Amino acid sequence: MSINFKHISKAGGRIMDRLTHPPRGMTKHNAKEQSKALPEFLKPDLPILTVADRFKGPRDWQFLPGDRVVIMNGSCRGNIVHITKHDIATNGFVLDENGPTKSVAVPKDFWTEGQTTHVVNLPILMEKRDLRLVADIEDTANPGKMKTVAVDHITFKDQYYDENYKKMMPYRCVFGNPDLIIPWPKPEPIEDGDLTTDSEIAREQTFWVDSIVRGSIPDAAFTTIRNPHSKYRRGKITPSDLKKLVAPKMPLTETKKAYLEEQKMLHERPKEILTEEDKIKIGNRVMQFLQEKETQSTVRQ
Repeated sequence: MSINFKHISKAGGRIMDRLTHPPRGMTKHNAKEQSKALPEFLKPDLPILTVADRFKGPRDWQFLPGDRVVIMNGSCRGNIVHITKHDIATNGFVLDENGPTKSVAVPKDFWTEGQTTHVVNLPILMEKRDLRLVADIEDTANPGKMKTVAVDHITFKDQYYDENYKKMMPYRCVFGNPDLIIPWPKPEPIEDGDLTTDSEIAREQTFWVDSIVRGSIPDAAFTTIRNPHSKYRRGKITPSDLKKLVAPKMPLTETKKAYLEEQKMLHERPKEILTEEDKIKIGNRVMQFLQEKETQSTVRQ
C-alpha cells in the first residue's frame, strides 16, 4: 500500500508494515480466504501477489496499455493483440478480443448495460513472459517501407519527460541495438468530470502569508492533522521534555570542589620518564640486592 500512517501513530505504522510485508503464513491464509469469498467469475486467473512483489513502474511492466504484443503460448499463439489495461494485483495483462477468453456465468445482479445472457466471455490474464512487443521498424531491404517485427528482449536507457504521461519515462530500446528506440503508446485521454478544476485555475494562488508569528492553521485543526500523543507513542523525547524529566544536579561543597581540583591537577601532572641512566642504576641496585641475599644464604649454610 502506498498510504503510510507512521506520521500519525506508531500503531498505525506497524499495521501498515504488516499489510505491506505480511508473514508467509498470513499471505497463504489471506489468499485462501479471498478465494473463498470471490465468486467464480471474479476469481483472477493468476495468483494475487503481495505488495512487495507487484510491478512498480514502466520498467517492470515493459508493456503499457495501447501496446501491440504477440502471444507466444496457449491457444491464441501467434495472435497480435492490443493491451487494454494492467491487473496490478497479479502483474497480469488484459488483452483485447483477439486474446484468449473464457466463458463464465454472471448473476443478473452484475449484468452490464445491454447484456442479455448469463454467459459472457471474459479475457484471460496473460503473464509478461508469454508476450512479446510488436513494433514497426524501417525495412532495410526495401528503403522507405516499414515492417512489423516482434522484439524478443527490451532494455531501457536514460530518461526524458513524456508530454503524454506528464512524467519522466525511460527510453525503451531493442536489446543489442540501443539506437532502435520503440516509443511508448499514447494513453487514452481522460475525460474531465463534473467536479474537475481547470489546470489554469488550479495553479492560481489563493493564499498569502500575512504573518510570520501567527500560524496559518487554526489551533482547533491541529488534532485532525496530527495525533497530539504520537510523540509519546514513538518514544521520542524533545529537549523540553528531557529537561523536565532529569533532576537538577546537587551543588558541590567546598571540600568536594577542592578534592576534584586536586584530582584534576594530579591527572594533568606530567609523567616521569625513565632515562637510560636511571635504568642502569636500578639494575645495579637489584643485582647488589640479589648478591647480598646469596651471600647471606651461603654464610648460614
